[in-house]
Amino acid sequence: MRRASALLMALWIIAVLGIMVLSFASEAHLQAGINVYVRERNRVNRLTEAGRELAEVVLCGYEGASDWSDGEDLEELLKEDRWLLEKRELKNASKCTIGPILLDAERPESGTVAVDIEITNAGEEHAININELYAGADDNYRVRWEMILQAHGIPEKLDTEKDGTVELWNLLIAGWNDWRDDDDTATVIDGTESGAEKTWYREEYDDNKVEDEDRRFPRNGQIPDIQELGYVRGFRDYPAVLTGGILNPWAHKDEQIKVRGVSTLFGVTGTSKINVNSCTVEQLLTVPGIYDEDDEEDQEEGRAIAQAIIDGLKTMPEGIVDESRSWWPYKDWSDLVNRLEDVTIGSEASNYLMYKPDSGSIFKIKIVGASMGMGHTVNAKGYVKDGKVRYIEWRED
Repeated sequence: MRRASALLMALWIIAVLGIMVLSFASEAHLQAGINVYVRERNRVNRLTEAGRELAEVVLCGYEGASDWSDGEDLEELLKEDRWLLEKRELKNASKCTIGPILLDAERPESGTVAVDIEITNAGEEHAININELYAGADDNYRVRWEMILQAHGIPEKLDTEKDGTVELWNLLIAGWNDWRDDDDTATVIDGTESGAEKTWYREEYDDNKVEDEDRRFPRNGQIPDIQELGYVRGFRDYPAVLTGGILNPWAHKDEQIKVRGVSTLFGVTGTSKINVNSCTVEQLLTVPGIYDEDDEEDQEEGRAIAQAIIDGLKTMPEGIVDESRSWWPYKDWSDLVNRLEDVTIGSEASNYLMYKPDSGSIFKIKIVGASMGMGHTVNAKGYVKDGKVRYIEWRED
């Protein structure tokens, strides 16, 4: 009996000790995993920091990068400037890619960093800085607004339940102009006061008993968010103009008008010009000289011109060029016209086109650090001023 008890006690002690050993081993393994994670996380964080520095080197130096020339000694040039090709690409194509670059070329496991930079209207919808689309910045702002509204299917006049037939374009254009400009004088279009200043909004809010905290008045300056258009006379009354959808939901189903919202075309930073080397047909259709006000067939002619401009990037220009490319960005207005000699583009278009990033350009910057299966991504936006990159957005995964 005593032997049995002793044996049972021994087995129990061995079991407890075994559990303790397994627990310690499991904890050690977990701690080792945590240590590896922390180490690799710190490494990818350092990689993205290195990527930020690479991005800034290219952004702050692309304007001074030499253009390609016949007979150049590229190897020697790269010794002088390791990032010359990336700077050239950003200068001419408004976008470039750096890497992926190994942290240590002799140790593939050391991790990599890659950086993508492109001007904000390259390949995305936000092409026009709406803060520049008013009388104080562009004498032809009305014409361009009319192009945009027509291209989005928004009728010039609209039959309403409350106010009868309204001059919708005039309401929208004048309403925005008064919200953006720096005076308190309502905008007059075609002899009619179509805009709205503080007095109009105050009366509107009083008539509808709007709470004080919900009242918004003309900013008389730049707006920080495109959604602020929703408070502007015309846009507030017909929200589909901004968001898209049915413009006149009160009408019979057969008479309802479906429109595309203009908000996807606008941003609140950058420039109102279109980068002709990195744009879309829809963006070019906002340019006077390409868009034809008299073209009633869904801008068929304007679309043909816009498509020809984009296709022309594949045409090798005359003179000294880099034959290693599959497309050649336009250098200036003369280059564009010469390549498209069979296409008639109005000369006024030259005032609305740009060919490379300028001082008003906002850049998207994507940095990806990767090591041992772990990644860290940074998405940022910034601009260059006084030789430094100023960030306006910074998001990490």
